[in-house]
Amino acid sequence: MRVLSRVVLGTLAIAAAAVAIVLVVAGRAPVHGVTPTAPVTVRALFDRATVGFGDRVNTEVVVLLDRRAVDTSRVRVEESLTPLQQLGPPRVTRTTRGRLVTLTYDVPAACLDDRCLAQRGPKRLRLPSVRVKAGTAIVDAKWPILDVRGRVTASDLGPANPPLRADVAPPPVRYPISPSTLANLLELAAAVLAAAGIALAGRQVWMLQRARRRHEARLSDLERALAFAREAEARPPADRRRALGLLARLLARRDNRLAGAARDLAWSEPAPTTDALSELVTRVEREVNGR
Repeated sequence: MRVLSRVVLGTLAIAAAAVAIVLVVAGRAPVHGVTPTAPVTVRALFDRATVGFGDRVNTEVVVLLDRRAVDTSRVRVEESLTPLQQLGPPRVTRTTRGRLVTLTYDVPAACLDDRCLAQRGPKRLRLPSVRVKAGTAIVDAKWPILDVRGRVTASDLGPANPPLRADVAPPPVRYPISPSTLANLLELAAAVLAAAGIALAGRQVWMLQRARRRHEARLSDLERALAFAREAEARPPADRRRALGLLARLLARRDNRLAGAARDLAWSEPAPTTDALSELVTRVEREVNGR
Protein backbone atom coordinates (compact mmCIF):
# COMPACT_ATOMS: atom_id res chain seq x y z
CA MET A 1 0.00 0.00 0.00
CA ARG A 2 2.84 2.33 0.90
CA VAL A 3 4.61 1.43 -2.34
CA LEU A 4 1.52 2.33 -4.38
CA SER A 5 1.19 5.70 -2.68
CA ARG A 6 4.79 6.52 -3.35
CA VAL A 7 4.34 5.69 -7.04
CA VAL A 8 1.28 7.94 -7.35
CA LEU A 9 2.93 10.82 -5.56
CA GLY A 10 6.04 10.50 -7.67
CA THR A 11 4.04 10.46 -10.88
CA LEU A 12 2.12 13.59 -9.88
CA ALA A 13 5.34 15.40 -8.96
CA ILE A 14 6.95 14.57 -12.29
CA ALA A 15 3.82 15.69 -14.22
CA ALA A 16 3.69 19.00 -12.35
CA ALA A 17 7.36 19.63 -13.04
CA ALA A 18 6.86 18.91 -16.75
CA VAL A 19 3.93 21.33 -16.98
CA ALA A 20 5.94 24.06 -15.23
CA ILE A 21 8.89 23.56 -17.57
CA VAL A 22 6.62 23.78 -20.62
CA LEU A 23 5.01 26.98 -19.38
CA VAL A 24 8.32 28.62 -18.64
CA VAL A 25 9.77 27.68 -22.00
CA ALA A 26 6.64 28.81 -23.83
CA GLY A 27 6.62 32.12 -21.98
CA ARG A 28 10.24 32.85 -22.80
CA ALA A 29 10.18 31.69 -26.41
CA PRO A 30 9.82 34.57 -28.94
CA VAL A 31 6.77 34.73 -31.20
CA HIS A 32 7.92 34.41 -34.78
CA GLY A 33 5.66 36.10 -37.39
CA VAL A 34 5.71 35.99 -41.16
CA THR A 35 8.65 37.82 -42.66
CA PRO A 36 7.60 40.04 -45.60
CA THR A 37 9.43 39.51 -48.88
CA ALA A 38 9.10 43.18 -49.94
CA PRO A 39 8.18 46.48 -48.28
CA VAL A 40 4.89 46.63 -50.22
CA THR A 41 3.15 43.84 -52.13
CA VAL A 42 -0.23 44.27 -53.87
CA ARG A 43 -2.58 41.68 -55.38
CA ALA A 44 -5.92 42.34 -57.14
CA LEU A 45 -8.38 39.44 -57.32
CA PHE A 46 -11.95 38.50 -58.32
CA ASP A 47 -13.91 35.85 -56.45
CA ARG A 48 -14.53 34.17 -59.83
CA ALA A 49 -13.19 34.48 -63.35
CA THR A 50 -16.49 34.26 -65.29
CA VAL A 51 -19.76 36.05 -64.53
CA GLY A 52 -23.02 36.73 -66.30
CA PHE A 53 -24.20 40.21 -67.22
CA GLY A 54 -25.67 41.80 -64.10
CA ASP A 55 -24.24 39.16 -61.72
CA ARG A 56 -22.59 40.23 -58.48
CA VAL A 57 -18.83 39.81 -58.31
CA ASN A 58 -16.63 40.53 -55.29
CA THR A 59 -13.40 42.42 -55.96
CA GLU A 60 -10.51 42.15 -53.50
CA VAL A 61 -7.30 44.15 -53.17
CA VAL A 62 -4.74 42.65 -50.76
CA VAL A 63 -1.87 44.87 -49.58
CA LEU A 64 1.07 43.27 -47.72
CA LEU A 65 3.24 45.75 -45.80
CA ASP A 66 6.53 45.46 -43.93
CA ARG A 67 5.91 47.74 -40.99
CA ARG A 68 9.64 48.10 -40.45
CA ALA A 69 10.13 49.43 -43.96
CA VAL A 70 7.00 51.61 -44.53
CA ASP A 71 4.62 53.68 -42.47
CA THR A 72 1.49 51.52 -42.33
CA SER A 73 -0.63 54.44 -41.13
CA ARG A 74 -0.14 56.25 -44.45
CA VAL A 75 -1.59 53.78 -46.94
CA ARG A 76 -3.88 54.89 -49.78
CA VAL A 77 -5.45 52.60 -52.38
CA GLU A 78 -6.47 54.06 -55.75
CA GLU A 79 -8.68 51.76 -57.79
CA SER A 80 -11.27 52.20 -60.51
CA LEU A 81 -13.76 49.43 -61.23
CA THR A 82 -15.01 51.01 -64.46
CA PRO A 83 -17.00 49.71 -66.33
CA LEU A 84 -18.20 47.70 -63.34
CA GLN A 85 -20.62 49.48 -61.02
CA GLN A 86 -19.86 49.49 -57.32
CA LEU A 87 -22.74 48.01 -55.30
CA GLY A 88 -21.64 49.02 -51.81
CA PRO A 89 -18.94 50.66 -49.72
CA PRO A 90 -15.57 48.93 -49.42
CA ARG A 91 -14.97 46.71 -46.40
CA VAL A 92 -11.43 47.02 -45.02
CA THR A 93 -9.83 44.28 -42.92
CA ARG A 94 -6.47 44.70 -41.14
CA THR A 95 -4.37 41.92 -39.60
CA THR A 96 -0.85 41.97 -38.12
CA ARG A 97 1.57 39.08 -37.67
CA GLY A 98 4.96 40.13 -36.56
CA ARG A 99 6.40 42.49 -39.15
CA LEU A 100 3.66 41.71 -41.72
CA VAL A 101 0.59 43.94 -41.90
CA THR A 102 -2.16 42.76 -44.24
CA LEU A 103 -4.83 45.15 -45.52
CA THR A 104 -7.74 43.69 -47.47
CA TYR A 105 -10.20 45.87 -49.41
CA ASP A 106 -13.41 44.05 -50.44
CA VAL A 107 -15.82 45.85 -52.81
CA PRO A 108 -18.98 44.26 -54.33
CA ALA A 109 -19.64 45.18 -57.96
CA ALA A 110 -21.68 44.16 -60.99
CA CYS A 111 -21.48 44.65 -64.74
CA LEU A 112 -24.50 46.76 -65.70
CA ASP A 113 -23.08 48.73 -68.63
CA ASP A 114 -23.18 48.09 -72.37
CA ARG A 115 -19.40 48.25 -72.34
CA CYS A 116 -19.45 44.88 -70.59
CA LEU A 117 -21.04 43.19 -73.60
CA ALA A 118 -19.44 41.91 -76.77
CA GLN A 119 -21.05 41.51 -80.18
CA ARG A 120 -20.42 37.80 -80.05
CA GLY A 121 -19.31 35.56 -77.23
CA PRO A 122 -18.11 36.68 -73.79
CA LYS A 123 -16.50 40.05 -73.14
CA ARG A 124 -12.92 39.82 -71.83
CA LEU A 125 -12.80 42.68 -69.38
CA ARG A 126 -9.59 44.24 -68.09
CA LEU A 127 -9.97 46.84 -65.33
CA PRO A 128 -7.49 49.69 -64.80
CA SER A 129 -4.53 48.83 -62.59
CA VAL A 130 -4.69 49.34 -58.85
CA ARG A 131 -2.20 51.81 -57.34
CA VAL A 132 -1.17 51.66 -53.69
CA LYS A 133 0.76 54.45 -52.01
CA ALA A 134 2.41 53.68 -48.66
CA GLY A 135 4.47 56.62 -47.60
CA THR A 136 6.95 57.23 -50.41
CA ALA A 137 6.47 53.74 -51.90
CA ILE A 138 4.16 53.37 -54.91
CA VAL A 139 3.17 49.92 -56.22
CA ASP A 140 0.79 49.03 -59.08
CA ALA A 141 -1.08 45.75 -59.53
CA LYS A 142 -3.03 44.45 -62.51
CA TRP A 143 -6.45 42.84 -62.34
CA PRO A 144 -6.91 39.40 -63.89
CA ILE A 145 -9.10 39.03 -66.96
CA LEU A 146 -12.84 38.90 -66.16
CA ASP A 147 -15.07 37.12 -68.67
CA VAL A 148 -18.58 38.60 -68.84
CA ARG A 149 -21.19 36.50 -70.62
CA GLY A 150 -24.46 37.87 -71.99
CA ARG A 151 -27.94 36.73 -71.06
CA VAL A 152 -29.03 36.21 -74.67
CA THR A 153 -27.72 33.40 -76.87
CA ALA A 154 -27.06 33.59 -80.60
CA SER A 155 -30.13 31.45 -81.29
CA ASP A 156 -32.28 33.99 -79.45
CA LEU A 157 -31.02 36.73 -81.77
CA GLY A 158 -31.55 34.75 -84.96
CA PRO A 159 -34.38 35.90 -87.23
CA ALA A 160 -37.47 33.81 -86.94
CA ASN A 161 -40.88 34.09 -88.52
CA PRO A 162 -43.52 33.73 -85.83
CA PRO A 163 -46.43 31.44 -86.68
CA LEU A 164 -48.90 34.30 -87.02
CA ARG A 165 -51.31 35.22 -89.80
CA ALA A 166 -52.55 38.73 -90.40
CA ASP A 167 -55.58 39.78 -92.39
CA VAL A 168 -55.89 43.52 -92.98
CA ALA A 169 -59.27 43.26 -94.73
CA PRO A 170 -62.11 44.50 -92.51
CA PRO A 171 -64.78 41.97 -91.59
CA PRO A 172 -68.19 42.24 -93.27
CA VAL A 173 -70.56 44.69 -91.62
CA ARG A 174 -73.84 43.36 -90.29
CA TYR A 175 -76.68 45.50 -88.92
CA PRO A 176 -79.73 44.28 -86.98
CA ILE A 177 -81.65 47.12 -88.74
CA SER A 178 -80.51 48.65 -92.00
CA PRO A 179 -79.28 52.26 -91.70
CA SER A 180 -81.91 53.60 -94.12
CA THR A 181 -84.78 51.96 -92.20
CA LEU A 182 -83.40 53.25 -88.90
CA ALA A 183 -83.11 56.79 -90.33
CA ASN A 184 -86.77 56.70 -91.48
CA LEU A 185 -87.94 55.46 -88.08
CA LEU A 186 -85.97 58.18 -86.29
CA GLU A 187 -87.43 60.88 -88.56
CA LEU A 188 -90.94 59.59 -87.90
CA ALA A 189 -90.30 59.55 -84.15
CA ALA A 190 -88.99 63.13 -84.32
CA ALA A 191 -92.11 64.30 -86.16
CA VAL A 192 -94.40 62.57 -83.64
CA LEU A 193 -92.53 64.06 -80.71
CA ALA A 194 -92.64 67.55 -82.26
CA ALA A 195 -96.40 67.28 -82.84
CA ALA A 196 -96.91 66.01 -79.30
CA GLY A 197 -94.90 68.92 -77.92
CA ILE A 198 -96.97 71.46 -79.87
CA ALA A 199 -100.19 69.78 -78.76
CA LEU A 200 -99.15 69.86 -75.11
CA ALA A 201 -98.16 73.53 -75.36
CA GLY A 202 -101.54 74.40 -76.97
CA ARG A 203 -103.43 72.45 -74.33
CA GLN A 204 -101.55 74.26 -71.56
CA VAL A 205 -102.37 77.68 -73.09
CA TRP A 206 -106.01 76.70 -73.42
CA MET A 207 -106.18 75.53 -69.82
CA LEU A 208 -104.62 78.78 -68.58
CA GLN A 209 -107.09 80.88 -70.54
CA ARG A 210 -109.98 78.76 -69.32
CA ALA A 211 -108.89 79.14 -65.71
CA ARG A 212 -108.54 82.87 -66.16
CA ARG A 213 -112.05 83.17 -67.64
CA ARG A 214 -113.49 81.16 -64.80
CA HIS A 215 -111.77 83.37 -62.28
CA GLU A 216 -113.03 86.52 -64.00
CA ALA A 217 -116.52 85.11 -64.16
CA ARG A 218 -116.55 84.58 -60.39
CA LEU A 219 -115.52 88.22 -59.76
CA SER A 220 -118.13 90.92 -59.15
CA ASP A 221 -118.08 94.25 -60.92
CA LEU A 222 -116.51 95.90 -57.89
CA GLU A 223 -113.80 93.20 -57.59
CA ARG A 224 -112.94 93.62 -61.27
CA ALA A 225 -112.75 97.40 -60.75
CA LEU A 226 -110.41 96.92 -57.79
CA ALA A 227 -108.23 94.55 -59.82
CA PHE A 228 -108.16 97.08 -62.67
CA ALA A 229 -107.14 99.80 -60.13
CA ARG A 230 -104.33 97.59 -58.85
CA GLU A 231 -103.02 97.11 -62.39
CA ALA A 232 -103.31 100.88 -63.02
CA GLU A 233 -100.82 101.57 -60.22
CA ALA A 234 -98.02 100.77 -62.66
CA ARG A 235 -99.59 102.64 -65.60
CA PRO A 236 -99.68 106.31 -66.73
CA PRO A 237 -101.79 108.91 -64.83
CA ALA A 238 -104.61 108.78 -67.44
CA ASP A 239 -105.13 105.05 -66.75
CA ARG A 240 -105.12 105.72 -63.01
CA ARG A 241 -107.85 108.40 -63.46
CA ARG A 242 -110.06 106.02 -65.51
CA ALA A 243 -109.63 103.20 -62.96
CA LEU A 244 -110.62 105.58 -60.12
CA GLY A 245 -113.64 106.90 -62.12
CA LEU A 246 -114.89 103.30 -62.67
CA LEU A 247 -114.37 102.51 -59.01
CA ALA A 248 -116.31 105.70 -57.97
CA ARG A 249 -119.36 104.77 -60.13
CA LEU A 250 -119.52 101.23 -58.68
CA LEU A 251 -119.05 102.45 -55.11
CA ALA A 252 -121.93 104.95 -55.44
CA ARG A 253 -124.33 102.00 -55.04
CA ARG A 254 -122.77 100.89 -51.74
CA ASP A 255 -120.88 103.71 -50.02
CA ASN A 256 -121.21 107.37 -51.03
CA ARG A 257 -118.32 108.36 -48.79
CA LEU A 258 -115.84 106.01 -50.51
CA ALA A 259 -117.35 106.88 -53.90
CA GLY A 260 -116.71 110.58 -53.24
CA ALA A 261 -113.12 109.89 -52.15
CA ALA A 262 -112.50 107.91 -55.35
CA ARG A 263 -114.08 110.64 -57.48
CA ASP A 264 -112.07 113.45 -55.83
CA LEU A 265 -108.81 111.52 -56.26
CA ALA A 266 -109.63 110.70 -59.88
CA TRP A 267 -109.93 114.35 -60.92
CA SER A 268 -107.51 115.89 -58.46
CA GLU A 269 -104.59 118.04 -59.47
CA PRO A 270 -101.89 117.07 -59.76
CA ALA A 271 -102.67 113.59 -61.13
CA PRO A 272 -103.20 110.86 -58.53
CA THR A 273 -99.96 109.22 -57.49
CA THR A 274 -99.33 105.51 -57.27
CA ASP A 275 -99.18 105.59 -53.46
CA ALA A 276 -102.47 107.50 -53.20
CA LEU A 277 -104.19 105.02 -55.55
CA SER A 278 -102.82 102.05 -53.63
CA GLU A 279 -103.93 103.53 -50.29
CA LEU A 280 -107.49 104.12 -51.58
CA VAL A 281 -107.77 100.61 -53.07
CA THR A 282 -106.60 99.09 -49.79
CA ARG A 283 -109.18 101.17 -47.87
CA VAL A 284 -112.01 100.05 -50.18
CA GLU A 285 -110.98 96.37 -49.93
CA ARG A 286 -110.93 96.61 -46.15
CA GLU A 287 -114.22 98.47 -45.66
CA VAL A 288 -116.34 97.05 -48.49
CA ASN A 289 -115.02 93.52 -49.08
CA GLY A 290 -113.84 92.97 -45.52
CA ARG A 291 -110.25 92.13 -46.51
